[in-house]
This record gives sequence, structure tokens and C-alpha cells, in this order.
Amino acid sequence: MADATLPSPTETSFAPKRIGFWRGIFRIFRELREAISQALTSLVAHRLRAALTITGISIGVGTVIAIYSAVAGLDSSFAKQLSSLGPNTLYVSKWSWGSNRENWWKLRNRPAIFRGDYKALQAGMTLSEAISPIVGTQATVGIGEHELQNIDIRGTNDAFLESGGYQVKRGRFLTTMDEDIGTDACVIGADLEDAFFKGADALGGRLKVGPMARCTVVGTLVRKGNAFGQSQDKLVIMPLSSFGQAFGAKRSMTIAVVAPIGKVRETEEEIVQVMRTYRRLLPDQEDNFTVNRQDKILQSFNQTTLALKIVAGLIGIITLLVGGIGIMNILLVSVKERTREIGVRRALGARRSTILLQFLCEAVAVSCVGGMLGTVLGISVAWFLAQVTPMSAAVSPKVLLLGVGFSIGTGLLFGIWPAASAAALQPIEALRHE
Repeated sequence: MADATLPSPTETSFAPKRIGFWRGIFRIFRELREAISQALTSLVAHRLRAALTITGISIGVGTVIAIYSAVAGLDSSFAKQLSSLGPNTLYVSKWSWGSNRENWWKLRNRPAIFRGDYKALQAGMTLSEAISPIVGTQATVGIGEHELQNIDIRGTNDAFLESGGYQVKRGRFLTTMDEDIGTDACVIGADLEDAFFKGADALGGRLKVGPMARCTVVGTLVRKGNAFGQSQDKLVIMPLSSFGQAFGAKRSMTIAVVAPIGKVRETEEEIVQVMRTYRRLLPDQEDNFTVNRQDKILQSFNQTTLALKIVAGLIGIITLLVGGIGIMNILLVSVKERTREIGVRRALGARRSTILLQFLCEAVAVSCVGGMLGTVLGISVAWFLAQVTPMSAAVSPKVLLLGVGFSIGTGLLFGIWPAASAAALQPIEALRHE
């Protein structure tokens, strides 16, 4: 019976291992706590040189975070403004968005987009949900003596709302009848409504548009905001036929084609086919028109911001490299000054791993403080730019983690050599050091 109460050989063999494992874990935590405490004490004792190193690291991290936040804000703002053009809208034009000097002359010699191109697309397109011709100019608009200059005047049809992403606030939009008859109806943006009809009903108001034209306000638009630095609410929209009578019918236009959701590419291919057929282009001839898409201009913008991100990364790497050299320098000096102390501790039984951990904690503490201060600095600079300039800034959590992570990694990388040098000191030689 007594033998039945005894633990099995397996239980007795595993018990010491379990106890030894937990003792090792507790010892590691205890040594880590002591190492952090001694590291902070050492930094406080040598405040000046620690502060100089921390300053270098914080400037590097702050610069990276500020630039990346500004670029992220630009990306977000640009995408929002680009979406105001209509997420599924394709623009057939003589000109290509983002054209440069190299192809400017080539594009200049292309034939203009006229009403015939619009009629061909109307007759030949099967995928489009709406087709809107848009022709524009700038003119002075006023009521009596009150005038505003450089107002966008656009001639279009009833499909403009769907293609341009506008919404009617009051009244109505242009109709097919307005275009067919050539009425004097017009729709105005929010800026003009505020300027000419503040606190009054704009519907029925008579505007002078340009030197000769007059129009009657039949509707107002919901405020849309700025896009690419220009107001989208400072405009007058007229029927295409009325615009031609007032400002001339032989103006190159842009044709907006709304594609079904998920079929932008297919719609673009159909546009190209219809346009090439109408313009009688041979198979070996290049297109003498452009179908502009949002992703084309977004791709060009991303290339520009990528260069800024690379510059920010290089600046951060260089600054962190300088900060890392500073960390290595102060730790080597610290090892030199505390050689006798290290010898005493080693003689009293301190492990090499304990000495190594202490100096690594000092390096990480310096870099970590620099990283946190740099994060605060970068966020502050980004916020300041957003307040005093038209630029927006968006602080990404990934950038914050990357900045602090890089600073901690710098401390570990540049602290290994001094920490290993301290741990490798022989107790007797260290005690002899004066």
C-alpha cells in the first residue's frame, strides 16, 4: 500500500526541471530590471553627453515622421480631390493629363475635340452610362455693379451632374430642352450663390456673363470644395448651344464618359475604338486623342511622392547613423570610466551576460528616449504645417512604430560592441585599472 502513494519516477524527474526553468525566468527578469535601473542611473549621471546623443536621434526620427506625415496627407488629399472628378468617369480630350515639354508639341498639333466626336460617341457607345460634352472659358460674372472676375463658364448638357459628381441644392439642373432650344438657363456654384444672393433666393436671378451674355439662374449646386488648389464652386453652367452663341462654337471640348462600375477598362477600349473609327485612323497610326483616367494622374503623383519618401528615408538613415555613432562613443567612454567598477562586480560574481545586458540597456534607453522625443517632434511639425499652410498632414501609426523601432534597433546595433567589450573584461585586469 505504501508503494502506491509514492510519486512515479517520471514525476520526480520532471519536478526539478520545472523548478529550474522558472528560477531561470525569474533570474532573467531580475537582471533585466537591475540593468534598466543602472542604465537610467548612468544616463542621469552623464546628462550632457546623453542629451546630445538623444538630440541627434530625435532630429532624425522627427524629420522622417514629419516628411512621411506630410506625404501621407498629400496622398489622402490628392485622392479625395481626384475622386471629385468622378470615380468612374473617363475624359476624352486633345490633351493628356500630366503632359510634359517633350510631348507638348506633339499634343498641340492634334485635331481638337468637336461636336462631331461627341455625336460619334453618343451613337457608337454601348457601355457608357452617360456622355457629357464640356467646353469652358473664364469670364467676368456680375449683377449690376457687383462683379467677379475669372469665373469658370462651362457649356454642357443634362448628363454633367452624373459625370462631374455635382448635386443640385435648389431648383433644377439643365434639361435636354434647354440644350435643344438654347435657352438662357444657367446653374451656379455655391461661391457665386454666396457672393450674389447671400440671404436671398437665387432662383430667377439674372446674371451678366461675359461681355454680352445674360442668363437666368434656374438652380444652385451643393458646395464641392477645392480640387488641385482651385475652387470647384466658382462656376456658371450653361447649355452647350447657349455657350456656343455667347462665346463661339469652335472651341475644343472635353467629353466625359461615365463607365459602369467595374467596367472602366472595357469602356475605355470602346471609346478608343469609336474615336478611331470616326477619325478614320489606320491600324498603324497613333491615337490623335487621349482618354484620361484618374489612375494615370494618380500614378504620376505617386512617382513624385515616392521620391520624397526615399529622400526622407535617406535623411533618417543618415541621422540615425550619426546618432548611433554617438551612442557607441558615449558607451565606450562609459566602459573606460567604469572599468574598475566592472572588475569589482565581476570579482563578486556578476556574470558576463549581466554586464552585457546593462550596457545594452543603456544604449537602448538613449535611443528609445530619442525615438519618443523625435516622434513628438515629428507630429508637432506635421500639425504645424497643417495649420499654417494649405498642406494637410496625416500621421500613420505604421510610421510612428517604424520611427521608434528604428531608433531602438540603432541602439542595439551600435551598443553591441561597447557592451561586449565591457563583458569581456577580465576581473583582475579591470581591478588594476586606475
